[in-house]
Amino acid sequence: MSLLRSLPLALFLATATPCWAGFIRGVVHYDDGKPADHVILRLRSDIVAFQTETSTDVQGKFDFDGLQTTTFTLTVEGQGFAPYSSYIDISVSKMAYEMITLRLNKDPDAKPVPPEGPKAVVNARIAQIPSAAQKEFDLGKKRMEAQDAPGSIDHFQKAIALYPSYAEAYQLLGVVHLEGGKFAEAELALHKATDIEPNLATAHFALGICRNQMAKYMEAETALARGLELDPNSADGHYHIAEAYWNLGRWDDSEPHARKALALNHDMAPAHVLLGNSMLRKRDAPGALKEFKEYLRLAPQGEFAAGTRAAVERLEKGLKEAKLK
Repeated sequence: MSLLRSLPLALFLATATPCWAGFIRGVVHYDDGKPADHVILRLRSDIVAFQTETSTDVQGKFDFDGLQTTTFTLTVEGQGFAPYSSYIDISVSKMAYEMITLRLNKDPDAKPVPPEGPKAVVNARIAQIPSAAQKEFDLGKKRMEAQDAPGSIDHFQKAIALYPSYAEAYQLLGVVHLEGGKFAEAELALHKATDIEPNLATAHFALGICRNQMAKYMEAETALARGLELDPNSADGHYHIAEAYWNLGRWDDSEPHARKALALNHDMAPAHVLLGNSMLRKRDAPGALKEFKEYLRLAPQGEFAAGTRAAVERLEKGLKEAKLK
């Protein structure tokens, strides 16, 4: 009986507190507006002795998922570009979006070949961003990094006023509102970003996270699923859609996405809480105990830590009592 009484406490862990995995994402363009594909970006943190690297995709996008919430330095060096360096603090925001322009040395007589297909529409929109709007956007990012929500909102709104099709400004405006708990305002801004730029995966993910916070789980699933269509290897995307499915009672759909999140990012601790809950639903107490302990190993001071420790204690007590019977 004591083992069964532990179920509600453990199941509560996945839904009681919102969980954000740290990430830094963005897009890299050349100074002529073309996407910079297959550019190597390096990320390091001297605070936690961490370093890694990734490369941009054909659209110039990059993604560092599953990061600890601390400060980082993002660099692009060599490769024919002028050096680029950015100091990024996600210790509070837990997320950052970088719009990087690289200065490329090229033959002045060379004529760029214009892109074709959907990418041409995206590039045309970005190429039309007025310099004044870009300046306001950059100022908004700086104020965002400085944890100045009112200041960042003011600059992003000015950028949008100067260029109403500025999807990236709507996206970051939505993120600022989201971090401030203003979910209705966040949803409007993020939805607008996806309307303007349907292929902006990060906006779909942020919109899904927002709707999870609002308990609008069906709408969250729609946004997150679209994000995963665009970026199927996003560990965060898989985790948050697993969260949405869990809250919808679609447990058989939740578990595969939680496992996929862990396959993509072995250090995504909160996914172990979802899997532990899934094991509890199957009355697999040893399996649940294993998942909860793994969460505590990865995130001993995490936001689920206190509840998870209580669940572990109850499960261990229940299993011990069962052996004595």
